[in-house]
Amino acid sequence: MDKSQFSFFDGAIIDSTTIRLIGVEDARAENGIPHGLIMTRRGDQWLAVGIGEQLVSCTTTPVPDYTFIAIAESGREVDIGNNAVRQEVVALGEHSPTSNGPLTAVRAFANGQVFCVGTARQAYRKTGSSSWIRVDQTCKPDDPETCSTTAFLAVDGFCAEEVYAVGWEGEIWMFDGSGWHQIDSPTNLALHGLYCAPDGVVYICGKCGTLLKGRGSVWEVLEQSDTEEDLRSVCMFEGVLYVCSTNLVYRWHDEKKLEVVKMASPVSTTGRLTAAGHRMLSIGLKDVAIFDGQDWHQLV
Repeated sequence: MDKSQFSFFDGAIIDSTTIRLIGVEDARAENGIPHGLIMTRRGDQWLAVGIGEQLVSCTTTPVPDYTFIAIAESGREVDIGNNAVRQEVVALGEHSPTSNGPLTAVRAFANGQVFCVGTARQAYRKTGSSSWIRVDQTCKPDDPETCSTTAFLAVDGFCAEEVYAVGWEGEIWMFDGSGWHQIDSPTNLALHGLYCAPDGVVYICGKCGTLLKGRGSVWEVLEQSDTEEDLRSVCMFEGVLYVCSTNLVYRWHDEKKLEVVKMASPVSTTGRLTAAGHRMLSIGLKDVAIFDGQDWHQLV
């Protein structure tokens, strides 16, 4: 694949030989042509599927059948499972992205739970192969002015009764299965990345090098003086915490500092991290690389 022709926004590890990316063809995007691409790499072969609008976030869930799920800002959902591509709409009407602004993130966790979030604190839960329900009744603002100044930027959870969402102004919210509750946050800076780790701790990253950890109502700042870059994504891989900006990947070293990770020399863009099994994927606007625990290998 000639990476100079494409830009990448997110990706997911499907199995030991397969990854999927979402992105656009640069020439079409520059000409204002609405479109999105789902690009599958199986072995050394690439296959692209075109979608009529740009996709912004993706995830994969083992239930059912390792389904790949991607969302567009407009609320359109695309999923791939059993070698079939299906498109659905997350929501319509007054309480939908059409009326409340773009979706920002989708996340699968806990063997089949799938949530997506967006501006105005929108939140939706996938309840079947082709249906979503609105679950933001207790967090979405009532007045339009507040709606325009609030947003969820990331979502993750341990189970359907413990889901977290973060966003602008340092907001942290938790969903307990019936409603959302705002948590006192130790920062008012925008929070971009969220990860509910296997060690039972929630890690959050954000603007100006912000790094938090906690769970429930107890949170703390992980103090570091190594970068003031905006941190976009956070992930734990083989017991080590990683975060990334738009051009560097860091690991949290000895519980006290962020250490720059040495990647393949041509990799100059990062932005999203995701891990599955014994591999971690870094997706940047122009670079995609995979880590096997020992070495980084550039895929694009």
